[in-house]
Amino acid sequence: MPRIGTGQTFRALRHRNFRLLWFGQTGHSASLWMDQVARAVLILQLTDSAVALSLVIATRLVPILLFGLIAGAVADRSDRKRILMSTQFVSMGCHLFLGVMAVTGLVEVWHVFVTAFVSGTAMAFNQPVRQSLIPATVPKEDLMNALGLNQAALSFMRIGGGSLAGLLLIPFDVGGVYLINVGIYALVILTTVLMQFPKHERKAGKQTSLFGDLAEGFRYIRSNPDLGLVTMLALVLFILGFPYQQVFVPLLAKRTLDLGDSGIGFLAGATGVGAFAGSMFVAWKSGVKRPGVQLMINMLIFGAALVAISLQETVVLTVVLLAVAGSMTVTFMAFTNGILLENSDPAMHGRVMSLLSLDRGLIPIGAIGAGMLASSVGIRPGLFSMGLAIVVISAAVLLLAGKRLATIQGGRPSAGHGASVGPEPAAPPEPVGQAAAASR
Repeated sequence: MPRIGTGQTFRALRHRNFRLLWFGQTGHSASLWMDQVARAVLILQLTDSAVALSLVIATRLVPILLFGLIAGAVADRSDRKRILMSTQFVSMGCHLFLGVMAVTGLVEVWHVFVTAFVSGTAMAFNQPVRQSLIPATVPKEDLMNALGLNQAALSFMRIGGGSLAGLLLIPFDVGGVYLINVGIYALVILTTVLMQFPKHERKAGKQTSLFGDLAEGFRYIRSNPDLGLVTMLALVLFILGFPYQQVFVPLLAKRTLDLGDSGIGFLAGATGVGAFAGSMFVAWKSGVKRPGVQLMINMLIFGAALVAISLQETVVLTVVLLAVAGSMTVTFMAFTNGILLENSDPAMHGRVMSLLSLDRGLIPIGAIGAGMLASSVGIRPGLFSMGLAIVVISAAVLLLAGKRLATIQGGRPSAGHGASVGPEPAAPPEPVGQAAAASR
């Protein structure tokens, strides 16, 4: 492990806006993972159906598919802080409603589905804004470090959020977990209130419509094949890989390893251990020479880990392999975000990142397929099939497009060393009175 106690690893946190964004991301991620565990437990209590579980996951993620591109365009033309505030209030309201219904014993299956869709819609607008705000809070030389720390927050809350939900399910019921979640979201909203950005102003010139902005985003991606290739690779991982966390982990915990409801949070936390280690490595190292090739290596190892999980029956080995899988996915996403942000114009960040969110919106297809696969052929054979598919596709892409992947740059600590990583972003704004302190 790298020496994560050095200032170099945490250097992006010296910027006030990023600190607040990072603390907010930590709480936001904790809430998302607690919701994922609690919602899985709730739907299994109400239906005891793997298909119902996969449909709930799909319902929560399909708004990203429906609204993801629009969300990116809105982020580029609107006040991003205001969007962030609005989406957080909507998510908190969903948690409050579901918590009250569960505590009072009035919760029904349709409540779980409706709140999943509404909170998923809020998430569709929240994520492109959060990602596109990162370059506005740090200078370019700290961008990859900031992305690594952002992924560290997400990863640590796989441990903290998932495990906390599992622990809370021992003394409390699902409703109690959701009410605690409401308190966490209140703190997230507070960090957003404290962030200070200049008033949003659109660039002078020809003003286009929302759909005109969307068309411009597609033209921009089409003119940069590297961005398109990276988003396509993420698409494969989202459809074939990510459902292991939402579908197979709960099923392994309850039906295969007999760990019960709390075991879902325990296995989610095990995944987060590896994810946290991987994200801290990214924050420490900040970049690799060939990030495009690194993406495919991560996918190969991830697919092999899923295959290995499906072939053994012990809890200890399952935990270790889930940690490996978690570390591969989080480093994949960190380098993907770095490539996309460093190779695109800051004015296009919202739309570029919304394409990644659009890929994420296709997770429901994989989730539904994973649920049906688990129901038809079994949990372990289904997981084996998904892992093997990822290995085969990754190997094929390396053979067919390895040279192209090797030329992709980005994810470096700076634009030096002859790298061409796109336009230089504007310096991050500092609140009045903070500039002198920040410069020391």
